[in-house]
Amino acid sequence: MFNLKHPPMKLDKTEKFRKKLSKLHEQNVTWLNELEFVRDEHIFLEHLLSTHFLDLSSEKLFEPTKKLIQKLNEVEHLGNELDDSIQTHNKHVATLLESLQLSGKKDLLNEHRLIKKDFENFHLRFKYVKKKIYKIIKQIMKEHKQKLLISNP
Repeated sequence: MFNLKHPPMKLDKTEKFRKKLSKLHEQNVTWLNELEFVRDEHIFLEHLLSTHFLDLSSEKLFEPTKKLIQKLNEVEHLGNELDDSIQTHNKHVATLLESLQLSGKKDLLNEHRLIKKDFENFHLRFKYVKKKIYKIIKQIMKEHKQKLLISNP
């Protein structure tokens, strides 16, 4: 005998598609939040560099610092482009969620994979630049500490 009150728990294609789109949207929101955090870190790194401007302008550190600032600006530009891509992608997700047309699914998933790859590359580049900046600033602070110890016996 069949129980009509509880039909089998089989999701139809439309419902599966809706759930997939919701997951894509959640991933987009996560990426956008991460980009916002990276923008805050970027501001902090610029402040850190400006705080140690005189030391970074020394003959020994000028060229490496110049290259790091250039890389930091490049990463900022990539982050802005990535933000635009994610915003556009999120609009595509919303459009498909409203229309539930399965025909655009393949293109949307491909777009999502490309953005994911771009995001991972961006994040690695940012972490690399941040680590290099911290290394130089740490070196400067260490030298300042040594000078203080020498001058204050």
